[in-house]
Amino acid sequence: MNAKLPRAAAATRRAFLCAAVFVLAASAVGAFTFESVVPGRDEAGLLWVTVRLDDPLEKHVEDSMGRGMPATLVLHTELWRHRTAWFDRLEHAEDATVRLRYDVWQDAWRLERPGAAPAEFKSLDSLESVLSRPIQLPVANISKLPPDARCYVAITATVKPLKVEDVEEVEGWLTGEVQEHRETGITQLPRSVFDAVRNFAGFGDSHTRAITNDFSARELAVVKR
Repeated sequence: MNAKLPRAAAATRRAFLCAAVFVLAASAVGAFTFESVVPGRDEAGLLWVTVRLDDPLEKHVEDSMGRGMPATLVLHTELWRHRTAWFDRLEHAEDATVRLRYDVWQDAWRLERPGAAPAEFKSLDSLESVLSRPIQLPVANISKLPPDARCYVAITATVKPLKVEDVEEVEGWLTGEVQEHRETGITQLPRSVFDAVRNFAGFGDSHTRAITNDFSARELAVVKR
């Protein structure tokens, strides 16, 4: 039997216990925010929301990415319609996902979107600058809604420093395939593995949420696409 496995398992348990500290300290960590959220519609009746994020990558996310851990930005939009004397109705929901990572071999920061060619940046500041620009997101087709129906859009942005499919390094370390001697000073684990355990548990995620003012379809400004 491989003697490394019991030690690895015990060390991983310590990492999970230590990672719980991030839950207790979450209220002390400042979250990124929406700088603005503006709804509009195009001529075909599709509702769009233009969002702008303020400081989208927090320090712990930057540090994690700099050590090679990928991150994912998820923008979740929901169109809600008010109903008299009843619960509001969820009309439609959409997700937009952007993957962020540091390519060590190319010394470049990459932004990857489904159906689009990856964009590369020479610095983290350049990547953050792009993420802080206004982003237009499709929400729902509102042409079939009553023109005076009172609606609002709820939008949530989540930065996830690690996805489930990115845990190969942890698995490799547990089986003794990864040898690294840098320590965190707290868990006596390689720092990259400590990051992975914390992020895999969801403790590294950052969230922010915003809700637009009420509007009707006829009140929305027409946006150009």
